[in-house]
Amino acid sequence: MSAGEREYANQNADLLEQIQDLARSHRSLLSRLSNAELLADAIAFKLLRLEKFLETGELARSGATAPAKQKESAQKREELRLLADSGVTTVESRPRSDGLTDVRIDAGKSFTLPPMLADLLSVLCLHSVPSDDRLVGWKTIDEVAILMQKRSGRLFTRHAVTQSIYRLRREIFKRGGANPYLIQTNRRRGVRFAVKNEGGRARGDEQRARG
Repeated sequence: MSAGEREYANQNADLLEQIQDLARSHRSLLSRLSNAELLADAIAFKLLRLEKFLETGELARSGATAPAKQKESAQKREELRLLADSGVTTVESRPRSDGLTDVRIDAGKSFTLPPMLADLLSVLCLHSVPSDDRLVGWKTIDEVAILMQKRSGRLFTRHAVTQSIYRLRREIFKRGGANPYLIQTNRRRGVRFAVKNEGGRARGDEQRARG
């Protein structure tokens, strides 16, 4: 090997090392951002609970308007839950080079999710065990925590999973305009995303696994 070839090889090796270092820094940054977002959402959740408490107290003092508004709100939630029971056909996810994931539920609008929420959505769409309907099987919170740990390489507690489910439900509604109750929870069975099992898996998940 000539001196010029050795110099070229050394330059390539140095460049590769710099790229690998940047990639590690990028992964670390994404992880820290996800943790910060999770903390921010936990605070927002607590603030929302306090806000609802204060609103309920004010409505209670206003007399007959409180029961009417509470009944209307309960009816809307029940309607959304009933609509979600039929499930959706497709949940498409396409990872991007910046770490975010483009998501589309059926023919709805495309929206983006950060890495942790995109992983959670994919986990909830997995068909792990047979179900008594046409939707994917239920998963316990502990099972979701284990699957999330395998994907992210870091520990997930039951509390973190619960908070992330709340956050994902909010984001698919806020960003994608989707029914938030497509994320179904059941005290006995666990949690799942209401996507039909026959050909209705989360598309793009194999690409994520290979990437």
